Amino acid sequence: MKTALAIAVLIVVVALGLFRLQSESGPLALARCKAAVGQAKSWTIESSSQPGNSNNTTFKDRIEVTCPADYRSVFRSRTPDNVIRQQSTVYTSDATYVENLEGNWTKSPSAGDSPALKECGKGPVIVQNTVFNAIIELPRRRAGTMVKGELQSINGGSCQDWSIDYGNEWPQMAPYTICLDLKTHLPRRITYTQSGATNDFSGWNTTTIERPPL
Repeated sequence: MKTALAIAVLIVVVALGLFRLQSESGPLALARCKAAVGQAKSWTIESSSQPGNSNNTTFKDRIEVTCPADYRSVFRSRTPDNVIRQQSTVYTSDATYVENLEGNWTKSPSAGDSPALKECGKGPVIVQNTVFNAIIELPRRRAGTMVKGELQSINGGSCQDWSIDYGNEWPQMAPYTICLDLKTHLPRRITYTQSGATNDFSGWNTTTIERPPL
């Protein structure tokens, strides 16, 4: 009887310890990610989505950032009958370059600030809208959860999946899974649970942007 009771107590203690470790490791992973992206000097994000519309057109967006101000955006769409459209824009410190449908580039003086200025020193906007928000929102939401998932191999590196759900509390925010690199703590992928839209990260601190040929 005493042996069974001791085993039961041990099981409860181990379970509580694992629960505490899980609850502490999640916020720590987010904090490390926030610090890592804040120090990053360049990166590339490739996003893809297929809205639930009748024509099932797919969209892909490639964003490249090299701090302090260089920024490149490539937007591409493909229709079911394989019609492809692409639009590219490059911002530098002193000029903006826009690609037309024929693939030719035009140059003009920079009109306003580069979008990179919203990200350099903080990290990609999508990370600010997910990781940064989770750090603030999860502790104050009764139904908010952060669950440790599987290890993944993405873009040549290992990362840890974390599934984040904010619950039904206001303001409602879409649930997602983020895979954080085990060594650098930088994100490798963010996948939105409901839409299936994915955002793949690569080129951390190695992305470069060249001015287009005119």
